[in-house]
Amino acid sequence: MTRFHGTGFMTLVSRPSRPPLPPTVSLLTRVAARPAGRAATLTIEHWSPPMRQPNRPNPFDAKLTRRSLGALAGIGAGLAAGGLLGAGAASAAFTPGTWYHLQSRYSGLVLEIAGSSTANAAKLVQGNRTYANNQQFRFVDAGGGYYRIEVRHSGQVLDVYGKSTANGADVIQYPSNGQTNQQWQVIDDGTWLRFVNRNSGKALDVWEWSIGLGSRLSQYDSTAGINQQWKLVPAGAAPASGNPTIYIASDSTAQTYNSSVYPMTGWGQRLGGWTDANTTVANHAIGGRSSRSFIEQGRLTTILNAIQPGDYLFVQFGHNDASTGNPERYTSPADYKMYLRDHYMAGATARGATPVLLTPINRLDYNSSGQFNESFATYADKVHELVAETGVALIDLGARSRAYLNAITPARAQSQVFMHLAAGAYPAYPDGLADSTHFQDFGANQMARLVSEGAKALGGNLGAHVR
Repeated sequence: MTRFHGTGFMTLVSRPSRPPLPPTVSLLTRVAARPAGRAATLTIEHWSPPMRQPNRPNPFDAKLTRRSLGALAGIGAGLAAGGLLGAGAASAAFTPGTWYHLQSRYSGLVLEIAGSSTANAAKLVQGNRTYANNQQFRFVDAGGGYYRIEVRHSGQVLDVYGKSTANGADVIQYPSNGQTNQQWQVIDDGTWLRFVNRNSGKALDVWEWSIGLGSRLSQYDSTAGINQQWKLVPAGAAPASGNPTIYIASDSTAQTYNSSVYPMTGWGQRLGGWTDANTTVANHAIGGRSSRSFIEQGRLTTILNAIQPGDYLFVQFGHNDASTGNPERYTSPADYKMYLRDHYMAGATARGATPVLLTPINRLDYNSSGQFNESFATYADKVHELVAETGVALIDLGARSRAYLNAITPARAQSQVFMHLAAGAYPAYPDGLADSTHFQDFGANQMARLVSEGAKALGGNLGAHVR
């Protein structure tokens, strides 16, 4: 058994080759070839998908620990031959001969042979995991620290087409012939793996950072980009269906708060009370984030790395996008629409999950007649445009919350729903509070009810899991 870094399951998960700069990152690596005491240090907390920015050098390139899987198998001899040493204890096992799904770190999709073809030169692409045999691979020792990657359904192996050494050359399946373009070195990048072809010295790469189903795999200069990074997930039976997870990407109006700030509560914190026992709510909402900064800080990536076919991604932003005086948050309505479409919607759809857009929830803002004004109308309009253009699922939370607030009157909305508190009423607020954006526990529960009712109205599997 050969051992390397991992996180309990093994999948090939990719990262793009020529990414924009990730905002921040944390990982200590040491390269043995350097003089003693000279450590390469890189801080890595979050990474973000490409943001339609000009290509810039990847700060990870050539700085992460490189460790040959073959070297780890032979410890002393392997390290001497490879000349490379990585930091950290092994926590996952790679077993030659075991079948795995290879999941991309960047797209979250798994590798497969297109169309389940058994023909020579059928292309390697990415798709949603279906547990079919054309998505299962095993590693066969080819000697010298290299492996052939065999496809289960065809018995063929992964091959760089035509023995090419060019960037962008297709990776295909082909009968095993012992050639070096069918041999791959497995390099440990910490938690993720990289696969480098023996013939070309180039890495297996999701071409052009694609998150699309059926996107091709190629070889490209090894950059340690996340479209070149993978996890191995042991192949097994498909999980039982019908138990979805609702992921929430949002701001402080939906956030989960601790008891120290009670009664402040987010609607996402209370949504689980409006779903059945078979549904999980994964609330990733966090205060102060816009549709853009949520992506830039890697929070959407965290969701997309976990979301599965049959799950749902609820997306509600707008409050912080409209913060014109805060450049870290402000997002123009046009860019807001683009981020929703190209990142949240596309990311969820590519993984077999269902995106659900929510219009911005209403604030405590009413006119002289006591009727509530629409909050962030320009941003709500962009959501409605996407619904009209794409048919994406919609919960019109802005309209639903406004109708509810109008029904209970501004006075009750202020005293019961929003964080307008009298001095001394709660230990956390000895001087009281006048906050027209955030919710008391009662108000958050009512907003969660409105979200649930909107989900129920959508019908289908989602509607069956809410009340």
